[in-house]
Amino acid sequence: MSFSRSKLLKWAILLLAVIGLTALTHFDTVFYQTPIAQVVRVKENDSHRTRDYFTNEDRSATQQLTVKFLNTKRKNQKITISNQYVASEVLTQKYRVGQRLLLSHKKWWGIIGQKRDTFLVFTITLMLALTIGLTKKISLRIIGSLGLNFIFFILAILLDINFEDAPAVFIFAILTIVFAFITLLLVLGRRKQFVIVFLSTILSTAAGVGIGAITIAVNHASGIHFEYMDFITQFPIPLFYSELMIGVLGAAMDESSDITAMMFGMQRERADRSFGEYFVSGMRVGRDIVGSLTNVLFMVFIANTLPMVFLYLRNGNTWSYTIDMTMMLGLLSTMISAIGIVLTVPITSWLSASLLSAEKRLAR
Repeated sequence: MSFSRSKLLKWAILLLAVIGLTALTHFDTVFYQTPIAQVVRVKENDSHRTRDYFTNEDRSATQQLTVKFLNTKRKNQKITISNQYVASEVLTQKYRVGQRLLLSHKKWWGIIGQKRDTFLVFTITLMLALTIGLTKKISLRIIGSLGLNFIFFILAILLDINFEDAPAVFIFAILTIVFAFITLLLVLGRRKQFVIVFLSTILSTAAGVGIGAITIAVNHASGIHFEYMDFITQFPIPLFYSELMIGVLGAAMDESSDITAMMFGMQRERADRSFGEYFVSGMRVGRDIVGSLTNVLFMVFIANTLPMVFLYLRNGNTWSYTIDMTMMLGLLSTMISAIGIVLTVPITSWLSASLLSAEKRLAR
């Protein structure tokens, strides 16, 4: 009974922390230098339907927003701002009473966007609370690895932006190794399992990306339009391989961790197993994981691509053109990631079986 009470108390404290930190964002306007105002009244003005060349219909409307300042010297003052939007809200937004807006002022007052820190803080604190509540002792190590990885990610971006002579592929290759090292060291600790998972993850990532790069080079990148990458501001090919390395790394690390954990579990059950027993078991488990992991990557790609696919098709573009513009690089990235996932199985199985069977021979 005491255990149940302590558990309930822990979850109650975590829940109160989430609610409390989220609620604080309601009073944080004083810390903003950007003017913030709350919508207190909305008046809908003229509205009319629009139709484009491809017969897509939408509705355009204008709002008169009465807003009340929540910070700066204008606090508690009210002004009226005009807001034009379309019903689809693809590039514009319809505002409602109670929403908080970030404003700018040049010749007249304009809307920068909606203040969304409440949702952001709620999401982050909920994630941290669930991590602490469910992972128990290793929760701080998980959170620490996330924090350190984020810091190194920002540093890598700053290096890429500020040092034009530094190749992006080299920067993000180092970042990939750092990601794997920090994550696995903090989560697994300084154990033999960490060494195996780290080596197999790096080798699988390098092999997958390497095979993909060789294949693309042999075919002279025929049919691959790297220039279609969104909002690219520098040579696109190095950035493509940079994001590919990090994508393959995540899947390889997950798969390698599962296979290695299973094989170390086999050793704890019975230590006098042969290399073949370990290797065959690792391959069997790996084959079961490959399908689901590959499909997860494909689903993530589809989820990210779906809005642009609809947009291109609704505007009269053909399927072939839509796939070239919105899906080709993503499909290529998914296929190369799948190669890395498949290679992770024999690499991890071989490394784990070699180490565990060697320990058996040394123990004799």
